[in-house]
Amino acid sequence: MKKLILLFLFIPLYSLGQTFKDYKYIKLVSNDYGVDITSIATEIFNQKGFIVLSFDSSLPKDVTKEPCNILTAKIDYKRGKTGWTNSKLKLSLLDCNNKEIYKRKGQNTTNFNQPDVLNNFIKTTNGILPRQSVSNKRVSSPGEWAGNGSGVIISKSGHIITNHHVIEDAEDIEVEFILNDEVQKYNAEIVQVDKTNDLAIVKIVDVNFDGVGELPYNFKTRSSDVGTKVYAFGYPLALSIMGKEIKVTDGMISSKTGFDGDITTYQITAPIQAGNSGGPLFDEKGNLIGINSSGIRKDVAANVAYSIKTSYILNLIDILPKSIELPSNTKLTSLPLTEQIKEISKYVVLIKVK
Repeated sequence: MKKLILLFLFIPLYSLGQTFKDYKYIKLVSNDYGVDITSIATEIFNQKGFIVLSFDSSLPKDVTKEPCNILTAKIDYKRGKTGWTNSKLKLSLLDCNNKEIYKRKGQNTTNFNQPDVLNNFIKTTNGILPRQSVSNKRVSSPGEWAGNGSGVIISKSGHIITNHHVIEDAEDIEVEFILNDEVQKYNAEIVQVDKTNDLAIVKIVDVNFDGVGELPYNFKTRSSDVGTKVYAFGYPLALSIMGKEIKVTDGMISSKTGFDGDITTYQITAPIQAGNSGGPLFDEKGNLIGINSSGIRKDVAANVAYSIKTSYILNLIDILPKSIELPSNTKLTSLPLTEQIKEISKYVVLIKVK
């Protein structure tokens, strides 16, 4: 029996979306009808990062109500009256108040007893994907930044593109970048988000900020080809072990679709780590072509990361209350790589949140 390799790669649980991010445990409730769904589901959810509790499990000591960290997964399998061809499967996710927050039904199948089939069913729930965010968030102490991500300036007035999961639930945002040959720190606020495509626009709102000069790069909206040489910019683990100097890694576009055929992302080979979320992906001609967002755990698949295509940023920009002029500069095309990196780095920002 073929088994799908499953992975859950990020704590806190960004990959589960806002609704599920605070849950550490899953309590499984199922009626198997002779089908070993419980053991299969246990394996799936374990590999997605949850601690799985069976229906009769005693509650762990660290279970709390504020916030509640147990999610109940009710798996109901029923064999049809005419046989296996009319079997049905229902998955419900309930919060600690027993309120149903998600449900999905499947029917007319004969083989829910197979791990790959059940996995395909479960992973279609809201955001339950075997994918790793590359944000770097942690529980913070008072006055301490909770984590960091990256971003890229797209307007002279200080609009910045990043990932939604970088700034999600943030009460304070500060950005750092090089301006006039010095590292500057400015307050920023969220102006628009696209949760579906994991994108956000923040804007510098600081009395000490007077804007930036002409952006030296080009915002490319057309799709790039497989084999395109790419460079990922960002600030991985900037608040801990890797320091605040910008990091640049190289690779290529290995596929024009991302995880599970996702058309919104490229699959790339440029290495990225926690803190790279929201950082830009440039090609060798100085074109901005993507926003780095996630990856596959390296012990499962090496050199696999995902970058959201810039064409999906346009929809977000289109609904801004005030239009902005996107960069369309080709000056970087004729510069050597080292000079390109110096110029681009001035507009890549470290985003700190708490």
